Amino acid sequence: MQSIGSVRESKDYLAGRIAEEAKREKVPLSEIERKMLYFSETDWTLPGMLEINFEFERDYDGNEYERKIAGLIRNIEARDVDDEQEQRTWDRAVEKLREGDNYLSIMLNPSFTPEGETVRPPHDRLKLWLTAFGFVFGIFGLLGLLNWAFGPKLWDLEDWLSDHHAGRLPGLLFIAAIALYWLTKPKISAAFDRLFNRKKTDSSAG
Repeated sequence: MQSIGSVRESKDYLAGRIAEEAKREKVPLSEIERKMLYFSETDWTLPGMLEINFEFERDYDGNEYERKIAGLIRNIEARDVDDEQEQRTWDRAVEKLREGDNYLSIMLNPSFTPEGETVRPPHDRLKLWLTAFGFVFGIFGLLGLLNWAFGPKLWDLEDWLSDHHAGRLPGLLFIAAIALYWLTKPKISAAFDRLFNRKKTDSSAG
């Protein structure tokens, strides 16, 4: 019986079983899809997971992936009914994984139904909210900076954009949004990379 004493051992075991089942059923499972079985925001995961998740989000359909993995899991569990030792190892790995926040745990949940809206890895929603708040506050900060730097010229440009029919605030926000976007676009991605890579490093070291 395989020893399961850590999150890493649990993921190795479960991902290995899922990959074997995919091969048995002749279900395509790419390297990126296999690595996504290790995804976690807080627990041990593979090196470079942020880049792996980015590629997954770009090239794969989350609903389809979750349906495929959930189907493989159900078939494994059905076959393990006849193998008590394998079933105990599987259950131990699943329980160990549930101690943290792991993407695979979602599909391992017996009540999981992969129809409808897909369940995204938890950091995606966090990134969305952080970016939104940062963008809003950044716009107002940049607006003050532009007003300090250009003074009346900024108001003249705003009046030109609004064609003298709208209030000044929407036009100014539009100017600030464009300027902020071009100034910070390359830095937003880099900031998130540093943030989440640092968290991955800390969790891996632990």
